Formats: sequence, C-alpha cells, structure tokens
Amino acid sequence: MKTLILARHAKSSWKTDAETDFDRPLNKRGLSDAPLMAGRLRSKGPLPDRVVSSTAVRALATTELYLHGLGMRNNQLTTTRSIYEAPVSALITQIEQMTADCTIAMMVGHNPGMSAACHFLSSQADLEMPTCALACFDLEIDQWKDVYRDCATLRWFDYPKNAV
Repeated sequence: MKTLILARHAKSSWKTDAETDFDRPLNKRGLSDAPLMAGRLRSKGPLPDRVVSSTAVRALATTELYLHGLGMRNNQLTTTRSIYEAPVSALITQIEQMTADCTIAMMVGHNPGMSAACHFLSSQADLEMPTCALACFDLEIDQWKDVYRDCATLRWFDYPKNAV
C-alpha cells in the first residue's frame, strides 16, 4: 500500500508586482496558514518520505513552510514545473513516477488539478480543495506506476478554516 497527501498551495497575493501568475507570492494569510497546516499534518500523520512541488512561487513557498514545519530536509524535495496548471492526467503521470523507495508521498500544486486528482483517486472523495487544503489517501497499490482511477480511500481531509 502507498499513501499520498495532496496539497493545494496556500493563499497567494493578487496585489503584487509579479509579472506573471507563476510568480505570485503568498499573502499574509498564506504565510500563516501553511505552518498551521504543517502542524495539523504532523499531528494527524502520516508524514511524507518525499515531497513533489510545483515550481510556481506560491507553491514552492508553501512547500518550504511545510518542509520546515515537518522537520524535513531539502533532499526530500523534488520540484517540477509540470504540476503548474496541470490537468489531472499530468498529475497522475507525476504520481506514477514516484520512486519505489517512497511509501508516503506529498504533492503540492494548484487547482483545479488538485481537486480533480482527489476525485480521480477516489470518486467518493468529491473534494473541492480550498487554498492550503490537505487530502490524505491510502492507495491500494504496491508500486506508484500502478495508480488507477478509484484505487484510493480518503483517510482524512483538512483545511485552515476547518474547525478542528
């Protein structure tokens, strides 16, 4: 069995000098929500072996806050632009490419792809991922390359405004 944690980046700023959407930074709320959600992930578990993140500024900033909050090292991080504005098919391809030694993976990206990936993995998990949401799935596979539609069960779902 494999476990996958899907994460949508924290709240980003529209009031910025960034030239492109790709370059938008986190806003004040995003900078406080990501450490909050790292703490919730640490409490709920499981903790990821590997993190794959979009290279968009807001996603990478979210990921760095998660790494710090979870006590993870930078060598546990892989970054790729292929997650930015990715359709579900590209996200599934990214999951299929996880290394065999990884049992628990985390992917940090963007909507609508993250919500679509939740539904792909489990049609019972028709989730709309708000900013900084986390969805933890148990996948009924032995190898990442074997991921398929409805192969997962939602273990838990959380987001910053969720009353815990």
